[in-house]
Amino acid sequence: MSTVTIVNGFSPLNRWLLYTSFMLSPAQFFSGLGNNCPSNIGFLAYNWYTQIQWLQAIQGHELHALSLLPVHFNLLFVFTYLGGVTSGNLVMGIFLGLGTGGVIILNTVAAWTSWATNQQEGYGVYQFFFFGWRTLSPGWHKFILVWQISDSLFALNCLYLSIYLPVKMAKYTKEEMDKVPWYLGKYPLIPVGAAAALLVGWPLILWTELIVARNKIESDTDWISVWLFIAQAGAMLMPASSTYFGCMKRVLKKPKADRDVVLGSVK
Repeated sequence: MSTVTIVNGFSPLNRWLLYTSFMLSPAQFFSGLGNNCPSNIGFLAYNWYTQIQWLQAIQGHELHALSLLPVHFNLLFVFTYLGGVTSGNLVMGIFLGLGTGGVIILNTVAAWTSWATNQQEGYGVYQFFFFGWRTLSPGWHKFILVWQISDSLFALNCLYLSIYLPVKMAKYTKEEMDKVPWYLGKYPLIPVGAAAALLVGWPLILWTELIVARNKIESDTDWISVWLFIAQAGAMLMPASSTYFGCMKRVLKKPKADRDVVLGSVK
């Protein structure tokens, strides 16, 4: 089989950043608790951008065998999107919740569109692993439909959670979160949460990479997605603040020693 080049944005770098974003979702959730800095804005922006990428590629019939993936991503990533709904204030929390609900809907629409319009092109061509290598056929297409229906029902429940969780979690203050033992804090949770997420998601990651390798799929890197991921990680790593945008004030604020030097020179 010859190499198949698909739309930009699904290179190894883009895919592994997508997996990493999924693994960071537990830390993303914790980073927003009691935090009035918009630490989850980057997470939301990255998710929206990647989902729009998927939908546009599906509408353009540019995914080849990767059109098998949105149905299965619909289950895993819908749940991880909820990692970005927490905030230390209700207004930002509702904004994040509505944004997360929107990306869940977009994800579900992309999955259904892929199933309905893209997969038929792969009958007898697209190969995937399911207790051995299989080739997509009308029978397998119907089997995937059952999975898609169950995923959509799960997404419906997550839509409710995307509003319930930010309202519920907005009551936690930074002072309360400071009482949490250090080993349960945001930074220790990054490797621990990533390991837990990987434990759950590794079959899908492996399945995806097997499809890419078996069908000889290649794609160039979308650098906008890369920079959005960097912004997401940077926003998550910023220290929490009990005041609105207080983290930005700390970043922009000059150290006390520097201010003393300046004041002394003025005198």
